[in-house]
Formats: sequence, structure tokens, C-alpha cells
Amino acid sequence: MVAIPLHDLSAMASISENDRFLVRASNVQLAHLLQATADAFTEARSELPSVTMSASTSIPRSVGLAGSSALVIAALRGLAAWIGYRWEPIELAELALSVERDRLGIEAGLQDRLVQAVGKPVSMTFDPVSYHELVLPNTMTLFVAWNPHGAQPSDTLHRSLRRRFDGGDPQVESAMRELVAQATRARKAIELGDMLMLGDAMDRSFDLRASITEIDSTQQMLIDLGRAAGAAVNSAGSGGSVVGLTSQVDDVPALQSSYEQHGFEFLLLE
Repeated sequence: MVAIPLHDLSAMASISENDRFLVRASNVQLAHLLQATADAFTEARSELPSVTMSASTSIPRSVGLAGSSALVIAALRGLAAWIGYRWEPIELAELALSVERDRLGIEAGLQDRLVQAVGKPVSMTFDPVSYHELVLPNTMTLFVAWNPHGAQPSDTLHRSLRRRFDGGDPQVESAMRELVAQATRARKAIELGDMLMLGDAMDRSFDLRASITEIDSTQQMLIDLGRAAGAAVNSAGSGGSVVGLTSQVDDVPALQSSYEQHGFEFLLLE
């Protein structure tokens, strides 16, 4: 898999000294997430500092842009920094995954957490877990777009696909093998600076996703708007967002206008 961190959107944890550990959160969901993170940190490091921890994010939630995992990663980094510990990226990603999957029962994978832990564009493999940092060519113009009003948790889709894969569904198994092949092509295209190959890999990846799961009308519109403007477009996650590649920087204003006219948010990746 190939993934790129969105530095334009971020999550931040705030840590301040206290006489005991305390979570301060704006809502119950965030409080549960931060407490689960603290519990996992305590188990991993055999200590928990006496601090007040809070967190905030500019990442839209439940649209497939990894907002929850970014909060977990930020909190784990903040707690580790307080005690003078530095995570290795794979260690951090695996602990972050355990917070959501094992403690909160959210079906998820390592992908989002690993690219967030590395903080750079990467290609990833998972058997065994490894990653390779990528240097993006200057000719790459990427954007993300999402539906701000139709958020839905991504673990529903992940849970269904996991169940089908574990059950030996031949259609899902075949699509997964082909998705690996497209990820390999995407990495090669980035390394070669071949934007035509990268765009084709992105388009094929979405079409493979569509062959094994139902695509709702809003998600399909996000894809269609970008493709109609000549961009290659793929799902950015499973909650209602897309990532697109356009070959011409001059096309960006028209792309942005098209998305915004339909009520979608648009962000050009710098």
C-alpha cells in the first residue's frame, strides 16, 4: 500500500503537569479514546505520568481521513515525550492500532497508523510489517475532497470485508491480490515520476473496491466529479473522502469549484 500524510490537517495532544493522571475532553467519545490510549501506554511502558491530557484535531471525523488514529498517535507521542521515550514507527503504529481494535472494538488495519507514525510518504507491506519512505516528484499534484455532512464510521465496511476475506470469499481474495499489484505499480510510478501510471493505478484501485463492496451515491459523486475534470481519483478511506491526482496545476481551480458547488470540501495538498 502507498500512503501520504496530510500535513495540512492535524491532531494535537496537550500534556500538562498534574498530581495525578487526568483526561480532559470535549465529549465522551474523545474521553474514551484518550483513556484507552492512556491504558495502552501504561501497559506498554509500565508507567503513566501524572499529567492532564487533552487533544484537539482539525481532521474531519469519520470521513476516511484517519481522524481517530491521528488523535491516538498524538496522545501516545505526547505521553512518551513526557517521560523521555521515543517510539520506533512500527512500535507506535502497532500500539495505536491496539487501542482502537483491542480496547475499543473498532475494526481497523495498520495502514493509517503506520504512515502517521512515520510522518512521510511511504509504501507499506504487512507480512511481515515493513515500510519504505518515498520522495514525491515535483510534478505530482494531489488533492483530497470529502463530504462534510455524511460522515460514517469506516469500521463497518472493514468488518464486513474482513469477515468475507476470512471466510475465503474468492471475489474478495482476488481483489485483494490485485490491489497489492496496483500498490506496487503506484510505488514504482512515484519513484519513476510516471504520473500516467500512478493515475491508472489509483483509478484501478477504486474500481477494484467497487467490485467487492457497495459504493454509496455520494462517494460515487466524489469520484465522478474528479474524473469528469480529467483527474485520477481513488477512495482516501472508507468513510466518504477521495484522493485525486491531476496532471495540470491549472485544472485545480475548476476542480475545486466543481466540488464546492456540490457541497463538498476540497483541499489541495502542498
